[in-house]
Amino acid sequence: MRNNKKKSLKRVFQIIAIVIAAWIAVNLCITAVFTQKIPHRYASAEEGKELLLSNTEYYSGFTQNDIEFRLKKTGATMDELLQTSAEEIRDYNLIEKYFIDHEIAKMAIRLAWNGYELPETEKIVFIKSDMSVEMGNSGYTHGTQIYLSSGFVTIYSFMSIIPGFSKFFDELLWHEYFHCLSRCNPEFRAKMYSLIHFTVADSDFALPPSVMERYFSNPDVEHHDAYTTFVIDGKETDCFTAWITTADYAQVQPEDSDTIVALVPIDGSDIYYTREQTSNFDEVFGTNTRYVLDPEECMADNFAYAMLYGIKGKDYPNPEIIQGVIDAVKR
Repeated sequence: MRNNKKKSLKRVFQIIAIVIAAWIAVNLCITAVFTQKIPHRYASAEEGKELLLSNTEYYSGFTQNDIEFRLKKTGATMDELLQTSAEEIRDYNLIEKYFIDHEIAKMAIRLAWNGYELPETEKIVFIKSDMSVEMGNSGYTHGTQIYLSSGFVTIYSFMSIIPGFSKFFDELLWHEYFHCLSRCNPEFRAKMYSLIHFTVADSDFALPPSVMERYFSNPDVEHHDAYTTFVIDGKETDCFTAWITTADYAQVQPEDSDTIVALVPIDGSDIYYTREQTSNFDEVFGTNTRYVLDPEECMADNFAYAMLYGIKGKDYPNPEIIQGVIDAVKR
């Protein structure tokens, strides 16, 4: 009797092992097939440093205030910023690469299942960074380079076996992917911005001195060429947006980095307004997301929600924006 129980128990464990092995094999095959539907690769730490330093146009726009806030040091230099940024680049390990591949495969499957067709991009390059210079963000982009936080990737790659745990990471991937799509496809970018009432102009607007002295660079926002009409003191005023600090670095505590959205008139006036001075800020951007530094960031979030959850997957204050995204990519 005892031997029969041992044999039965052994058989149960064998069946469980076979099921797990089959599940892993199927998962590996599905990931391998679908992950390349969204072309991408992983940069080594050495290549990642070279790619980061090649983004000279981004760094050339930095103000002294920008540099000091990022390095939390009065009198900091651009050379110090570049050196620190490069030193933060890391190598991906095999587990992290597979985890990201798996999440990208899920994205490709979702696109195919829903009948969505996105515009093409150049091959995406994933780069791993410690992110302190970019204020500890989870991710950011340059062109089609997607930089992901090293701590963030490590945590999610090991904890993703927990059902539902990777949702925030999935949102992040869709969000950063939107930045790549919008850069590579001006017509797609203009269409997305129009969903929140922004018009893309033929060229960038100049930042006036009052904005430039406290301007805070955002690697995801390459252009200031989109404007909309805000109602300010009862008057309709066409403005673009810029991200600025509330004070110079020398005037604040080392850990203080308060920032606001500046609404800058497109007529060249050396003045800016805040969202509190407008009566239609939420009407313009909608309130599906509070990440409204710029139409680029606002629509990246809305795009992520539309792709990941669909029109019925969340309770949206402004479902028309989500539906607009879906209509734009539906075959």
